[in-house]
Amino acid sequence: MLTDNMNGVASGSSNGTDRGDRSTPRFYFTVDCDWVPGSHSGLERLLNVCDRYHLKGTMFFAGRFAESYPDLVQECHRRGHELGTHGWAHGGVEDDEDFRLASYEQQREWIRRATDAVERASGIRPVIFRAPNLRVGTTTFRALEDEGYRYDSSIPARRFDMGFGRVHYTEYFWAPLTPYNPARQEQQRCKKQSILEIPPSACLFPINLAALRVLGLQTFKYMIHWIGQRSQHLVFYCHPFEFLHAKDQSFPRTMSKWNKWGMSPANLPLMESLIEYVLGNGYALAQMMSVTTHRLDSRSQTELSTERLLAHSAYREEP
Repeated sequence: MLTDNMNGVASGSSNGTDRGDRSTPRFYFTVDCDWVPGSHSGLERLLNVCDRYHLKGTMFFAGRFAESYPDLVQECHRRGHELGTHGWAHGGVEDDEDFRLASYEQQREWIRRATDAVERASGIRPVIFRAPNLRVGTTTFRALEDEGYRYDSSIPARRFDMGFGRVHYTEYFWAPLTPYNPARQEQQRCKKQSILEIPPSACLFPINLAALRVLGLQTFKYMIHWIGQRSQHLVFYCHPFEFLHAKDQSFPRTMSKWNKWGMSPANLPLMESLIEYVLGNGYALAQMMSVTTHRLDSRSQTELSTERLLAHSAYREEP
């Protein structure tokens, strides 16, 4: 059976204590800090929101962001947030990084440079990763293992953006919604990875700020309800640049007008409304590195059996 499960923060707790209640759904607040010059003040605003709601989130830093704003990386650690990496120069004006297609050597170089930048800034060596644009492959997990990583949050289960976003492939659509160990085919047999995957939540469209500001909170409530019937884990993510005006930041040439639309400080109260809704519906605040493999989410086995995920070559159950 699956042995991947989670420990979380008890509802209403502000100190990050794990109460070990498997029946309580968990809310993971995560921030992707792309390398967008000028976006650092958006992260400062996010940290203040986190303080108001006693949120201890996971901050995924592009290496160049950490290199350019080391004081902010250190401040995130000081306030109790987990530190992860998000590629080396993702979001910058250069060609973007594609972890789905890049070679093993190239991926290790990107991961190593980002890891070193975060460690230099904070004194903490990160062990959790999110791939730029959620473009990840089996080579990525091997590179992460070899760099000492233990967690990933990149596989876009139940997500297909239909041309509006960046997930236009269905390879991982039927992946588990709950934490699990990805597996790879090696010498004609399935070999379990040591990486624990905590997938970003989606209900066709992602549970992130970009979708929230387009679809609205009412639609998000239906999406969260649908996810809650299938998983006890709700993973939300946003970007610091979304809380600032686009004109005040430097974006890559490939950034579409649709993605720039609606960037504004007005997104802060919208996000706060989402946080209040989630916490008001019984979700406990949790951090990703509180997830362990020592307990079983009782829904995982049922979900895998129902949706025949065992037939997918990229995943396996634990013996």
